[in-house]
Amino acid sequence: MHNVILMESGLDGTERLIMGTDRLYSEEPAAQRDDRGHSAADEQSGVDPNLRLISLFNHYRHDWMNDIQVLFGYVKLKKYDKLESLMEKIKEKVRRESNVAKLGVPELIVYLLSVQAEVKDLLFEVDMSEEIRLNELPLDVADFSSMCIGLIEAFKRNAQLYADGEQKLALQLAQKSDCLQLNVRYAGEIAVKRLLAELENVKQRHTSAEIWRIERLEGGHAAMHVEVPYFREEVNSCL
Repeated sequence: MHNVILMESGLDGTERLIMGTDRLYSEEPAAQRDDRGHSAADEQSGVDPNLRLISLFNHYRHDWMNDIQVLFGYVKLKKYDKLESLMEKIKEKVRRESNVAKLGVPELIVYLLSVQAEVKDLLFEVDMSEEIRLNELPLDVADFSSMCIGLIEAFKRNAQLYADGEQKLALQLAQKSDCLQLNVRYAGEIAVKRLLAELENVKQRHTSAEIWRIERLEGGHAAMHVEVPYFREEVNSCL
């Protein structure tokens, strides 16, 4: 039996290799995927967190196997000119995943790595220009992590109301001298009124944010900027 090597392009512009009729990436029906959110939501809904980790592992195993097979396919088809760009994409993916894994908050790390594994129709990425270790910063790490999860869940829930079309969600973290910045960028159809209400709810529950600004919410695009200041040291002077 001979393997037939085919290449297909996904919504994100990446190519996937199909050998014969066996696809080397996950195509689970949407109804079988869990998109409940972080571990607290798992406990409340009765979802076994171990099953989430298994699902996460399977997703990344499929993802990396696909990259290996695409690399193999380029070599097999003698498309050597595409190898350099593929390797650059793999290096960038490794950098992003490594930065997420070093955030220092296990619950947030697992959640961020789980989003893409659980919601196939939403292209999600986390970007940091440098490593950020939240557990070493002078801020309420638990509150900040919960706020991040709340923001992503708000966008995710309201984006899922529109199953058609391409949807992209990007979370950017930046460590400044006096604060931690969080930027969210979304492209695609979304339930605007519901999203605004949910974002306001997240804001009311997390008062540590000094700046909370929705920069754009129209024409299939949304953008917001949040700044959480570091704790200020109190200086006691003796007179």
